[in-house]
Amino acid sequence: MSDDLTHYELLEVDPGAEKDEIRTAYQSKLANVRAARDKEEETRRPSESVIRAAREEEARLRAAWQVLSDPVQRQRYDTQFHIDDGAGDADDGELDDPDAALVPVERAPARRGGTPAPVAEDGLEIPSTGRRMTAAIIDAVTMIAAWAVVVYPITLGGNLTSGLPAFITEVGTMEFLILVYLVLPTAWTGQTLGKRYTYCMVVDRATGQLPTIGQSLRRYIIPAFAFALLVTTGAVIALIYALSFLMNRDQISLADRFAKTAVVIARYRPERLT
Repeated sequence: MSDDLTHYELLEVDPGAEKDEIRTAYQSKLANVRAARDKEEETRRPSESVIRAAREEEARLRAAWQVLSDPVQRQRYDTQFHIDDGAGDADDGELDDPDAALVPVERAPARRGGTPAPVAEDGLEIPSTGRRMTAAIIDAVTMIAAWAVVVYPITLGGNLTSGLPAFITEVGTMEFLILVYLVLPTAWTGQTLGKRYTYCMVVDRATGQLPTIGQSLRRYIIPAFAFALLVTTGAVIALIYALSFLMNRDQISLADRFAKTAVVIARYRPERLT
């Protein structure tokens, strides 16, 4: 498909189309492209050029949806390409939505020197290693601090330094923090505190939209079980698990592989697709 097409032409919608119409067109086209790619990959001699072209088209479709689904980006796009026949008018009211700043566009810049952030094979824009490391450190420090604030007064004040009560207190507190600090925020907004601060977010790898609660649980179930079963050793396993994105060029961690998610730059506000 030609790179000269506008986002509207790519999705085959009118510039004044409602957001729901754009979403339907995007989902339909993305499903067709992915089906064609899957069919090619299942052949006895799959063509790398065909597969690569399908991935590039997926990336273009995803980019078009990311821009047109966000009223701020859509308005800027329309202005840039002189599209003046009402595109985005239906969603203009969302510009005043106080939640619109959830994942600010302006504060998610390209890499230093003006070079664009890399795009993974599935068309998602991945953050720098430093940005993702910063998010991981913020989350780890926050959870450890919260755990210590709860556990130490109970164990030391109640003289529960060993035995089953101490174990239940230590493990139960960490499991609760994993649920309320990692799982629920990821399912609700795609962002923990660390990812919000660094303008990253967790999305479903296939659609680029919010992960389901099941995906969020799968992302963190291994470190949760590791800590519950092994405590100190489990914490080390959880750390290795969390930093496994460093072993992959596309930064797909073990958690992402297990949950079929990805951590991307927060240039748009994801939705939960039904």
